Amino acid sequence: MKLTRFLFLLLALLLTLAAVPALAEDVYVVRDASAVSSLRTDCSYLQVCCPPCAAAEEQNVTLTIRDSWGYLLYQRDYGSCSGTFRSEDVYLPLEGASTRYVVTLCCGADVHEFSVTRVAPRLTDTHVTASGLALTEITGRQDNRFAFIIDAWALEGSTLTVPLVSGGLQVGYASITVSGGQATVSAVLTAEGTIEKAAVYVARDAVTAATLGTNRFTGAKAKLNRSIDLNGTPYAAILVQLTVSYDAATAQPFQEDPWFSQEQHDLWEMMLLTTASEAVG
Repeated sequence: MKLTRFLFLLLALLLTLAAVPALAEDVYVVRDASAVSSLRTDCSYLQVCCPPCAAAEEQNVTLTIRDSWGYLLYQRDYGSCSGTFRSEDVYLPLEGASTRYVVTLCCGADVHEFSVTRVAPRLTDTHVTASGLALTEITGRQDNRFAFIIDAWALEGSTLTVPLVSGGLQVGYASITVSGGQATVSAVLTAEGTIEKAAVYVARDAVTAATLGTNRFTGAKAKLNRSIDLNGTPYAAILVQLTVSYDAATAQPFQEDPWFSQEQHDLWEMMLLTTASEAVG
């Protein structure tokens, strides 16, 4: 009896959950299936309408949705319909940054087919930093941000470009140009999005670098595209910190360059030695 009662309650719960409608703002409504060939949406659900079914006589209506591999996701024969047809809200699973589906709506002899690409929602107020050495290795504190180390004397008169990263995604590039002992940092997004806020922090010695990312930082602070005096230092640690809103589907997976990573470790060791030497005098 207890098992039977449990199964009954479980079934009732599942039916209740299935009956919960999707939120209106999470449903993409195709007003006229005969007028579209492809669409892109970050909504979780799809509703398909078709005015051509408004003919006087009834027409048999069938809706089919398959993924890009041809596997059937949804299929329903609505029987004979008259007037404007409207489907229920169909859930579109998202795999990765985007998933493509092919929708076929048959209204009598008329067949309407179009593709739907569901993408991840636009990410807002996302923290982005320029790739380099993990800040944890510089400060000794747990931190998922990066700072990159430069050989300022070697970089004089040239530009270094490093990826802008957020989690496992690359969303753009940061470029630092050193000229006349002055450093200037710029940033550009390769993903579709906007830079809401930006700040550049420059530590001219290893002791100051240990405070990067904290309220105790006493090094140089600037905005993008503003000159920063390096004060003749041979090495500098730079934290480029951005707040970005972007479409994750247009970003690329971040792949760390082993050569660049090793160079960053080597430069940090040189920066530590230089700071120690200057402290000894």
